[in-house]
Amino acid sequence: SLWTIPNILTYTRIITTPFIGYFIVQGETSLALSLFVYSSITDFVDGYIARRFNMKSVVGSIIDPLADKFLMTVCTLSLAYVSSIPALVASVIIGRDVMLSFMSFYYRYKSLEPPRTLDKFISIRSNPTITVHPNLLGKINTGLQMVYIGGLVFKPAIESFLGIDLETAALGMGTLVSATTLLSGITYVLNRNSFKYIK
Repeated sequence: SLWTIPNILTYTRIITTPFIGYFIVQGETSLALSLFVYSSITDFVDGYIARRFNMKSVVGSIIDPLADKFLMTVCTLSLAYVSSIPALVASVIIGRDVMLSFMSFYYRYKSLEPPRTLDKFISIRSNPTITVHPNLLGKINTGLQMVYIGGLVFKPAIESFLGIDLETAALGMGTLVSATTLLSGITYVLNRNSFKYIK
């Protein structure tokens, strides 16, 4: 179903994401952080509701990770634009997400019965063919990315309030996120259970 409660929460995350990026670029720290916290909380809540009340769906298994990737991509690009995140770290994060997106498109296309048409490809509800299963490292990486990106969003306010420089801590966290991002990307490629066909 398209309109389960978990899916609706995911849709709201997708809708708020461009506003987060806009507020980051405009230097509206409080607004950007508020929406980012909302996205992080609803990401946890929609998964809990789906599991607790048996509201899992093929659509949800696809759009939930895509919403996460959209949020990370927009925030990473916005922070890179204002020079808050090193270009190398941004490239690693974006590169992994682009790779996973292409993998999703490939497996989706490959799983369709001939003739493979654009209508079939985009009609997930009427033509469910694959489900996406994030692995443990991928979930850890997503959590670290959210902490890292959220920390960078709030970093100017923390530094101003406490009168300290967090640049060294940010660089260390960026290195950790880069490492887990690369490793999780490799596990997605090598793990056959990342994408499962629906029979």
